Amino acid sequence: MPKADKRPTGRPSKYERRYCEEVVADMADGFSLTAFAGKIGVSRSTINEWIDQFPEFSEAVSRAKAARLRKWEEMGHKIADKGTGGPGGATMVVFGLKNMGGDEWSAPERRELTGKDGEALPAAQVTIFALPDNGRDRDG
Repeated sequence: MPKADKRPTGRPSKYERRYCEEVVADMADGFSLTAFAGKIGVSRSTINEWIDQFPEFSEAVSRAKAARLRKWEEMGHKIADKGTGGPGGATMVVFGLKNMGGDEWSAPERRELTGKDGEALPAAQVTIFALPDNGRDRDG
């Protein structure tokens, strides 16, 4: 009796090992992971699959995100030191850093709940809902 074929079914992956260095180079120029996907002609969900399937690509994406953040921080320094960046440049960098910089650039949030006339709410009246965390950055 012949052995069953253990190869996965479906279309072959478009993944190429060279994408490891290409993603680092592209994101070091400030581009997002989704923009890299567009550059090489795949969807962002394909990139996410590659991160899960190929440890070397996952590591490269981690390095790429750090390189991208460095690029955006350099832009911020340039605007702060030289006043360059044109109209809206500083605002764009601020939003970029907040969205890409994780804990290092996020503004702390403080929320205070009070009852009628500023009185404390009894704990039984407070329900906190959290959105599920899919384990990925908002932008990638």
